[in-house]
Amino acid sequence: PIPLKIVMDYTFSRKSFKTISVSHSLKSKIENCYSHLIKILDNKIPVYGVTTGFGDSCQKSVSLEESKNLQENLLSYLRCGTGRFLDYYTSKATLLLRIISLSKGHSGVSPELISHMIAFADKGWFPLTPREGSLGASGDLIPLSYLGNILRGDGEIITKKGAFKADTLLKEHSVKPYKFKPKEGLAVVNGTSSMTAYSLINFNYGKFLLNISHICSAWLCIGIRGRVEAFGELVNQKAKLQEGQFESAKMINSLLIEESYTAVPFEDIRIKDHIIDYMIQDPYSLRCSPQILGPILETFSLVEKWLEKEVNSVSDNPLIDEEGQLATGGNFYGGHLSHGMDYLKISLGHLADHMDRQLSLLINGKTNRGLPDNLVYKKELGENERHTHHGLKGLHQCVSALASEVMALTIPNGIFSRSSESHNQDKISLGMSAASQCSDLIDKLFSLTSCYLICLTQGLDLRGINLKGKTSTKLYQTVRNIVPFVKRDAPLDHNIMSLKKELIHLAIQSDDFFIINKNK
Repeated sequence: PIPLKIVMDYTFSRKSFKTISVSHSLKSKIENCYSHLIKILDNKIPVYGVTTGFGDSCQKSVSLEESKNLQENLLSYLRCGTGRFLDYYTSKATLLLRIISLSKGHSGVSPELISHMIAFADKGWFPLTPREGSLGASGDLIPLSYLGNILRGDGEIITKKGAFKADTLLKEHSVKPYKFKPKEGLAVVNGTSSMTAYSLINFNYGKFLLNISHICSAWLCIGIRGRVEAFGELVNQKAKLQEGQFESAKMINSLLIEESYTAVPFEDIRIKDHIIDYMIQDPYSLRCSPQILGPILETFSLVEKWLEKEVNSVSDNPLIDEEGQLATGGNFYGGHLSHGMDYLKISLGHLADHMDRQLSLLINGKTNRGLPDNLVYKKELGENERHTHHGLKGLHQCVSALASEVMALTIPNGIFSRSSESHNQDKISLGMSAASQCSDLIDKLFSLTSCYLICLTQGLDLRGINLKGKTSTKLYQTVRNIVPFVKRDAPLDHNIMSLKKELIHLAIQSDDFFIINKNK
């Protein structure tokens, strides 16, 4: 899967990914902008990063004859990234998003560069990129230099079959290394495509986990025999006007309706000796699920809007308009991405805490309304043996630990901005850092969610509940195909890892995983 249906001017094949085509109108814009750049250079007008040094060195003049060497040197000195490598999908999205940005007709690159990049994408060749080193201010200079390097036959290329030396792969396929023209090295690296790609992947993983959390809330309500009024229209539409809350409540309520689940009517509740025989309302982690998840839904909508805008934007510097006017600016600054990933981290931290609190209700015999402590299956255990088994107690402890680790990663990255590069880049976004930390958070949240789902299915089975709804049944079967009902204490680590892997696979294979705006 790749980012699809993002821009009308591009044609991306979702499954086979054999061809990318650029529209005729865009081709004309690319050619027009490139010709304007050549005229500007012929008139000996100084152009940042073409006939000048980079960053704080922009006051140093470079001759037009040396400008090609300048572009090559840029790609060399920036190749100093550290840390783990970006995964295949993020690397793939990075190249695609860079193609989109550079072919808008404002970057001054040649049609040949776009064709060369498309050829790499068509072959499934993407840069093997360390994820550390981007300030997110002058774009993703260091990560994107790895893209520039493979285009000229340096560095390593990641494919579906693994990583290969770029020069070897190009020779085997008779592909000539690209020779960068004026500004093209700078144009490749001076943008937000790496952090946008990483943010896009994070967004869609997070959206998947948010959807799962709504299912978990419905399952918890069924499993502990909770009340349903908290998810109805009176509470969430008539009395409260927050759109996210209403949408969240509607999702949970629809899942409960699919299962034909209803709570005991208030009029049937009896009072004896001043004791009410049925809970008239649930603890906050269940009852307030729409109020907890609603703001998260709206945060995702805001981040989705920002991502869509960034995906469709030109993010390098300097830029040239249709009349050939030159402008320097800061579109490489990842402010919206940094804020978006920081907001996403905070939201997903709430999600982790929410699941942890819900699991505490489910696994505790004092609050789960008739289920055994720690969800121990006691029917096949002797009276004395029952005390030697602890069911899913370990999973509860693991979830608590993971929730703490997730919340520790919610600290915003953007607030740690600092001055860099001789005080030229004196206020930076740290958008790539925010995306990297968000990715780490999401990885832990997938583990947490896997543990919680194992506990929920155990609780539903102990109740003897047979799910009927399409969505719930599919998820339930996914869990049960990997994790059998726990009758006796047993190691579950491999089951958890296998379920986590399957959930990630389901997220990637979902129809809308890479679609930012379904209406475009």
